Amino acid sequence: MQIDKRMMSKWTYSIFITYLLLGIYVLVVAIRVPFISISVDTTSGQPVIVDFYYPDWAQQQNIEKGDILLTIDGKPAQDFRSIQRYSLARSANELTISKPNGEIHNILVQHKDIPEELYLQVIFPLFYFILSFVVAIYLWQSKKDHQLTNLLILFLLTCSLAYISTGASARGDVIGRLIIGICIDLCLVIFIHFLQYYFRYLHIKWPYINIKWLYGILPLIPCFILIEVFNSEFNIAGIVNLAMFAVLVLYAIYILLTSYIRTKLAKIRLIAIAFITPFLPFLLFFVIPEILGHQPILKSDVAALFLLFIPFSFIFIQVNERLFDIEYQLSRLRYYSTLAFFSTLLLASSLMIVFLDQLSIVKITSVFILTFLIFVACFYIKEQLDYKYRKVIFSSTGNYVHNLYGAVNRMSKAKNQQELLNLFKYEIIEKLGTASFTITTITEDVPISPGEVSAETDMTYLLLHDTGEEKIILKIRHALHKEERLWLELLALYVSMFIDSLKLIEDLVCEIQHMKDNHDTQLPWLDKLLWTITEKEKSILAQELHDTILQEQLHIARELDVLAGSSMIKKEKVLNIREQLLNATKDLREYCENLSPPLLDTFGLQMALKKLIQKVKIRADFMLTTQIERVQFHDATLHLVVYRLVQELLNNAIKHAEATEVSLKLQATHRGFILQYDDNGIGCNIEDLLQSSTSMGINGIRERVRAFNGNIAITSSQNEGMHIFIQIQEDVKSND
Repeated sequence: MQIDKRMMSKWTYSIFITYLLLGIYVLVVAIRVPFISISVDTTSGQPVIVDFYYPDWAQQQNIEKGDILLTIDGKPAQDFRSIQRYSLARSANELTISKPNGEIHNILVQHKDIPEELYLQVIFPLFYFILSFVVAIYLWQSKKDHQLTNLLILFLLTCSLAYISTGASARGDVIGRLIIGICIDLCLVIFIHFLQYYFRYLHIKWPYINIKWLYGILPLIPCFILIEVFNSEFNIAGIVNLAMFAVLVLYAIYILLTSYIRTKLAKIRLIAIAFITPFLPFLLFFVIPEILGHQPILKSDVAALFLLFIPFSFIFIQVNERLFDIEYQLSRLRYYSTLAFFSTLLLASSLMIVFLDQLSIVKITSVFILTFLIFVACFYIKEQLDYKYRKVIFSSTGNYVHNLYGAVNRMSKAKNQQELLNLFKYEIIEKLGTASFTITTITEDVPISPGEVSAETDMTYLLLHDTGEEKIILKIRHALHKEERLWLELLALYVSMFIDSLKLIEDLVCEIQHMKDNHDTQLPWLDKLLWTITEKEKSILAQELHDTILQEQLHIARELDVLAGSSMIKKEKVLNIREQLLNATKDLREYCENLSPPLLDTFGLQMALKKLIQKVKIRADFMLTTQIERVQFHDATLHLVVYRLVQELLNNAIKHAEATEVSLKLQATHRGFILQYDDNGIGCNIEDLLQSSTSMGINGIRERVRAFNGNIAITSSQNEGMHIFIQIQEDVKSND
């Protein structure tokens, strides 16, 4: 194993050294001689200038179409291979031209005089070269022995070599042509190799071409190039190279799109975006038009700029159990770049208006790029200061407090400690995107307090709960981002409190069971609780009666006093008082029926529901459709539960739904029932409804269903009505 690692280390060093040597060589070629690309016509025996790659520079140097190109760097122009074969003066440090009137001009060619060439063929490639090398070193140091890391490094370095060799290749340098010819296709084959290996890592089937066949066709490229170099009649190497590039790009895109459609994995979607962004524009704007023999939409060096968009978020890739952890970093970069772009655009536009005649496009572009980078850096610095002093962080997945609320809400359904920990594991997998963690119980002391995260190089520890005798430890086998750590700390505090609460509940249940087994009913705290609940219900009922029936009775008493003092009693007045008494009696009867439906005990649930539905149809302004099946339970309490649920649902429809149609369906199941409610009313946002103080009816329904271990599903949205599904299964064991 040590030998393998040593060999891998030597192989990696060789790759880096080769990359540096080749990169330095092609950059030196590009820096040594400026690129000019002047097209000439040699049919008359002399190279007559017919077109320019940089027309602005030609105009500045007083080079015009029809001028004769005499010498390049002191040598006759006709002696250059590029003039003889391609009718093209590729590069030069010095030119001698002859005007049609016989004037001779000597022109000194410098990079600074051709800013477009300086940026596109020297500065940007140099920046890309250094940055790629730094990123590759970082990835290699992060985890040296991981095959996926090695493939990413090779992909990045090969793309970089392909880009920085464009200058040397454009100048006709043979080594430069070989490098770009090999690397432009090799980087794609390496990328597909990476995908094949990554699919195996994710246990996803690879139904595509085996990578060894793609590596097998690569040697054809240098052969075509060398044949073209030494055979003036062979001119298809460039077209073959670009055609192979196009096929490989389209094949890689096909792999990514079909695999994402098949798996729906966010990781594959991210890889697809990272690949398509730099390669597809280069393919569409330059490669395909060049293959078809048309004028490219963009020049080759301009189209190659898209390779700069190869996401350097590879810096943030952590090659471990969760290989791609870049969504967080990409979302930050997108957010900060958007803010910086519009701020910079505003500043650059202001400069153009103020200094319109003094600033060239090149200078404005330089100021734009520099200002953009400064803005982005400032946003990152602000983020660090916010986290250090205010504990405010950027969230890649929306408001992390909202995410935390959702996690707590889901975990609140746990009924015991094991179920709670299982839900906690689920939240970690969903939020952190990793299954590389364990939750263990130990008895040894640990140097961290409950809820505190302790991070090491490749391990994160968190003490979930400490009872003194036992400690519950979470171990994650990689480091976490600030956002993830803060989210985990807050959720761990909730888990710790929940475990404490569960233990208290378990102790209370054990105490009650012990009292039951010993036939001891002396449980003062329970008696006090029941007495408090009873008194609270009495108080509510007293308030209701005081505000309604009692006030009506006092009003009738006052009217009778007036009537008694009258010398003549009118029949209409007596009848009016009688009507008021009947209404009060009716209201009192409804209160009594609500408290204890008399038909339920006398005639059963079916008749009680029928009576309730009739009353609702009289009161409601919607069409009520019902389908009530006969249900029977061993536990008579469930009959009252069904009645109360129907009562609450219909009351909610009358008071809040604003519906024109309401349907209610009660279906009997084996040892249980299903209750379905639907309306076409105004609907609502469920999250807002459940937190609203006006949703006591819905919350009462939910709590009643939960009390009997039932399931309830509520779906609704604005102007889409409300749909409620309730299912309760009778607990036969408790009745046996």
